[in-house]
Amino acid sequence: MARWHRHSRSQNPKRPYGDGNAPLPYPTGWFMLAPSRDVRPGAVLTLRLMGEDVVVYRTQSGRLNVVRPYCPHLGTHLGCGGWVDGENIVCPFHRFAFDLDGAVARVGPGYTGQPVRDKLLLLPSEEVNGGIYVWVGADAGEAPHWRIPPVLEATGMKFARIQVGTHPQEISENGVDLRHQQALHAFAEAECVGEPVLDRHRYSYTMHLTQATPFGRVLAEGAISFYGLGFYHLVFRVPQYRLQHDIAVGIRALAPWQSEMLVGTRVTVDAARPPLSRLPRTVTDALSEAASGLGLASAKRLLTQDVPIWHGKRYINPPRIARGDGPIGGFRKWAEQFYPAQGSPGPEAMETGCRD
Repeated sequence: MARWHRHSRSQNPKRPYGDGNAPLPYPTGWFMLAPSRDVRPGAVLTLRLMGEDVVVYRTQSGRLNVVRPYCPHLGTHLGCGGWVDGENIVCPFHRFAFDLDGAVARVGPGYTGQPVRDKLLLLPSEEVNGGIYVWVGADAGEAPHWRIPPVLEATGMKFARIQVGTHPQEISENGVDLRHQQALHAFAEAECVGEPVLDRHRYSYTMHLTQATPFGRVLAEGAISFYGLGFYHLVFRVPQYRLQHDIAVGIRALAPWQSEMLVGTRVTVDAARPPLSRLPRTVTDALSEAASGLGLASAKRLLTQDVPIWHGKRYINPPRIARGDGPIGGFRKWAEQFYPAQGSPGPEAMETGCRD
């Protein structure tokens, strides 16, 4: 496998859609910009989202905001020298300060009155599952139709970034491609348990993965849920080692057929039964911390194996499904709702699952 990766890099295959004409547009939904811990109070961060910049900042009290980068006065990019002053973000050019609603809170030196009435363009955002997410709708200013629920405790999460030349749907679809788990990732067995469950913006199913180790075969009971095409949560339970491995993957498009994955993991050790129950809590916490580091390395290693495949493959539609592939066709049908031009569920369907 290592030789194959080196060979792939030396060949440097041309990206299939590097010259444009990508077959899938940008999807709508929630997309992870950064781990919450990466944006401390007072921080101003510029990130790429679907071919444009966004500016993420956190006020001194800890409130988060995501805006389009340009000052409505004369177009200064707030990510190029802008700073947080209390609860405002300040333009570096004329020192106009904008509040959390995007309105002018204070004019710059030498100005009187309020010469700028236009606001910064805010993007709907929220923090959940240890990450900062932004909503991208079909129309500018569109309010979110649904929310990503809090599905895991962010304490102890460790994150890694992986950039790849592909589309968010290709990354998500990888999660339902069972056979590649054996062919590429060398699992001994990979089986879907029951039928996938589709609940509007959520797609979930369970699977069993068996891995051969020097100590025998290890069974991992997996449950995966996709929330749109920008986030999925995978839970592996390994009963014989009393471990639960949570993997959260946030995906966002940087540019056409260019994406970034933010991979967060946490491993928890079941210390409720002997012999671990006899150990002090500090010891079992240390075991979980060490296991989480190993879990992140393992998740990153597996996903990195997919990178050269994603980088060079073409999107085949309709897919030529072979027996045993997994529910790829059904997943693609579900994913159509996130491309409004191709049809989307009505407002009533989209409202289900909203949180206040």
